[in-house]
Amino acid sequence: MASDHIRELDFLKLEPLPTINEDLLVCESKFIEVGIENKKLKVYIEQVTKTGSQSIHCDSIDFLFLHGMRYTSKNWLDIQTLNHVANWGHQAVAVDLPGFGKSICILEPELKGAFLQALISTLGLHRPVIISPSMSGEFSLPYLFEDPSTSTDRAIGYVPVAPVLTSKYTNQMRKSQIPTLIVVGTKDQVNGKESTQDLQHLPNFWYAPIEGASHPCYLDNPEAFHRLLYWFLKNLK
Repeated sequence: MASDHIRELDFLKLEPLPTINEDLLVCESKFIEVGIENKKLKVYIEQVTKTGSQSIHCDSIDFLFLHGMRYTSKNWLDIQTLNHVANWGHQAVAVDLPGFGKSICILEPELKGAFLQALISTLGLHRPVIISPSMSGEFSLPYLFEDPSTSTDRAIGYVPVAPVLTSKYTNQMRKSQIPTLIVVGTKDQVNGKESTQDLQHLPNFWYAPIEGASHPCYLDNPEAFHRLLYWFLKNLK
């Protein structure tokens, strides 16, 4: 998909979300150990799963939710994103990245991409959809685009929400075929415009502006974000 022919989504025209059956959902909050560079990092995660026979999904896809500078994994619980994804029959995990939230461990900046790879391996996630707002671009972008020829082996889809560091990876993005949903608030005064322009170097993207929303657009309008995520999930198959 060339950047001069933008596929733009209007969340108002997307189908409504399935009703969440809370009785079938189980939330687990815990610490895990992630090994990297001969040390173990104590990392906090939130995970929601679906119980019973209805939890079986023949096309199950793993979802990994990162967060921005002032946020944590709990935000994805508070707006029920993890519940929605689990309700759709998929594994939903959110992480407090090292140095944030309850993950008080220290990680060297140059290891952030390697950390994400180790985290995905530790969690047993298979080519997850990676949702990456703002600051978490420091983790997702090197993980996916240091070697863009492997990005589709590392993740089945990418949902950047105005991530940082995009200008550093524009050349690599051109060489990646990873399906990408670029979500951004139209009133993002941080780096929404710049990151969106950079991300459109990816050949296989959809552009999904959320009208009236600010930098954390998924918090301003969770319904819009969830509709977009549901649409993206269905179009990955």
